[in-house]
Amino acid sequence: MIVLRKVDDAAVERLLDLAVADADPADVMPPGWTADRPDEFRDFYRGFQDDAYEIVRDDRTVGMIRLTAEGETGIWVARRARGDGVGLAALRRVIEQAPRRGVTTIVADTTTGNTAALTVLRKAGAILDVDGARVLARITVPVGTVPAESPPDSPEPPPTRLDGGVGT
Repeated sequence: MIVLRKVDDAAVERLLDLAVADADPADVMPPGWTADRPDEFRDFYRGFQDDAYEIVRDDRTVGMIRLTAEGETGIWVARRARGDGVGLAALRRVIEQAPRRGVTTIVADTTTGNTAALTVLRKAGAILDVDGARVLARITVPVGTVPAESPPDSPEPPPTRLDGGVGT
């Protein structure tokens, strides 16, 4: 089962461990970041904690997904969790939560070469607009998906230190 938890400082550390152990730097940070600069990672992720969710499967961090108040989403999943439906499950959870944030349309910006992202977006019902190598995806949030007064995500399980990580 996939659970989304709001990113806090402890989650930033778990995500950093996961990013270093089991992700491509280009998947988790803007171009140019390397694992030998952990403070840049921490600062970057703390900068959008209000919009970020730690993706957890079986009490282990497997990636991160975000949803801004404007409806922009982005996701990364560790290599070992890819191909297991983690990305799609996390995106569906974000779609369910969108009404609580007042979001009616979710957008994602990717490239034609990002086949994993395109597959997840298509399966989630996105309409894809291709402009050269750039792909803009739009998902209309179903009305009444989650009432505004819905309880927050499940309580945070105890922090888990990763020994290798997993993700999409």
